[in-house]
Order: sequence, then structure tokens, then C-alpha cells
Amino acid sequence: MPKITVIIPIYNAEKYLKESIDSVLKQTLSDIEIICINDGSKDKSLQIIQEYASKDSRIKVIDKPNSGYGATVNRGINEASGEFVAIFEPDDILDKTIYEILYNEAVENNLDVVKCNFYNYWSEKNKIKRSGLISRTARKDVFEPKDNLLMLTNHASVWAGIYRKSFLDKNNIRFLETQGASYQDMSFNFKVIVFSKTIKLIDKPLLYYRQDNPASSINNPGKVYCVCDEYDELTRFLNEHQDLKKVYNTQKLVNQYRAYLWNIRRLDKSLQEEFLQKFSKTFVDFQDEIKEDFFDSINKSDYNKLIKNPEEFLEKVVRRSLFGWLKSKFRKNK
Repeated sequence: MPKITVIIPIYNAEKYLKESIDSVLKQTLSDIEIICINDGSKDKSLQIIQEYASKDSRIKVIDKPNSGYGATVNRGINEASGEFVAIFEPDDILDKTIYEILYNEAVENNLDVVKCNFYNYWSEKNKIKRSGLISRTARKDVFEPKDNLLMLTNHASVWAGIYRKSFLDKNNIRFLETQGASYQDMSFNFKVIVFSKTIKLIDKPLLYYRQDNPASSINNPGKVYCVCDEYDELTRFLNEHQDLKKVYNTQKLVNQYRAYLWNIRRLDKSLQEEFLQKFSKTFVDFQDEIKEDFFDSINKSDYNKLIKNPEEFLEKVVRRSLFGWLKSKFRKNK
């Protein structure tokens, strides 16, 4: 049994694929299985991974019709033979020590999950910036997630961790298999955290997370509701696990509000009013679940506008705040 199975879901990734795979092959932990899954790519991705597989027996190639990110990663998890599973994006780059460090931490502390910090990386500008998200919530000791709810506000960063395969199987933790790739790591990450008895976050950055242009999906109506699919699943999940709901529901609602607000702000104006109806109705339905500590993180006046006067919320919270943010960016760039 390999110590770690590295799952690489691949769709039209030829531009960065060789650099990414090379960073996996250079790992100081050599006892790994690498499953490269071609999700119906139309470029040379399949040819590239087949060439690598012919030279390194640790690489297994799966070629299948396009079915989306979630279904592709799930295929890899189901076929993984490693003690732990890692998910790696085909345009990112690994520090050569990442899997050795994460694995040793997991074994030493008998953990099902270990995650690390990462760098945001812009290849065109050759620029890196250390992420501050893990730093806010990382602790030197091993801790229980219920004692550190702030970690649920971190970037999901599912690619910056390893997960015990038997833990994922026992708790039936998989990705949603919805169309499109937006937000499909959110419900997976939430379930991983809340099912974990103990967890450790390593503040040292061990991965270079390549930054893409977020404008590519702004006008795509097909991705307007991807974030809703993830939170609908989390609502179902917590309703099914009432013991977990008592601990984590308020944080789920805070995250959901913030995610919906982020989503509506990124949309083209022609789609904002449509999404606003979903946003408002969702939180009208959740009114009985909103506790006072929800407003420790969410502005109560803004929330009341969303519930009672969605049009005012759109103009005074969404669009006004967005305009202010754009003005601030303009001043910084002058």
C-alpha cells in the first residue's frame, strides 16, 4: 500500500501540466501512487500524462468522457490504494517536501486530516504572496475543530492537505457531482472538518496556488447557482446529523451569507437581480435558525435589508459596496 495517492483531475491543462507533474515526481516522499484522470480534454493533456506514465510506474492514467471536476475527483478517491489521499490541481506547483511533512504529521499524531498553508502564485508576473488564511487559525498543537470554528472561514484549499482514505470512506465524504467546477470543494471541505475528531494546520506554505482570471465565469449563467448547490448539500447534511448541526450550523449560515454575497457581487448586473431572489428567499427560510451570534460576523442592518427589502439590499449593500471597492482599487493603482 502506498503511503499517499495523489489524484490529479485534468481538463485542458496542457499549458502547465508538465511543470505540475514534475513537482509531484520530485517529492521527497517517494512511496506514492499518482492517478492522473483525463476528464475529456480536447488539448494534448492525455498525450502528456501517457508519456509520463510510460516512464514512471507510479503513474496510473484514467481516460474518460467529460463529467466535471467532482465526478473526476470521486473516481480518483474510489480507485486510490494509498493510506492517505491528496488532491492536486494540474496547474499548481508543490514544494518537494509537502507530502513527507504532511504524512509524518498525520502518523505522529494519528490524524485523519492534515493541512498546510500555501502561496498565491502569479506565473506571468513571477510573483508569489503568502496566504494569510491559515495563519489566522493555525495552532501549534493538534485541536478539535469544534474548538476553532474560525478555521471553517478559511479557503477550502482541498489541494493543500492529505486525508486518510478509510476516514473518507467511513463517513462517505465525496464531492458533489454537479456540472461546472465552481465551489465544488466547499461541501467536501466542510464535511472533512466537522467529521474530524482532531486536526492540525501547518502554517508553513508548501504549495504554489496558481491564480487564474476570475472574470471568465462572470457572464456564465450556468454557474450562477453552483454555490447554492454546495450549501443546499450542507443544509441537507446538517439536518441529517443533528448533533453536528448544534455545533456548526451558525458558522455554516455565516459562510453561506458571505458566499452568496461574494457570488452576487461577481455577477454581471443582468444576473444579479435573478440571484438576489434566491439569496433573499434562502435567508427568509432560515430566519428561525438565525441566532444572535450570527451577527457577531454579519452586519445586522444589511441582513435586515436582505430579508425585508431585497431591492434596497442590492443597491445599498451589493452595488454601493462594489463601487467603493473599485474606487479603492483605482486609487491604489494610480
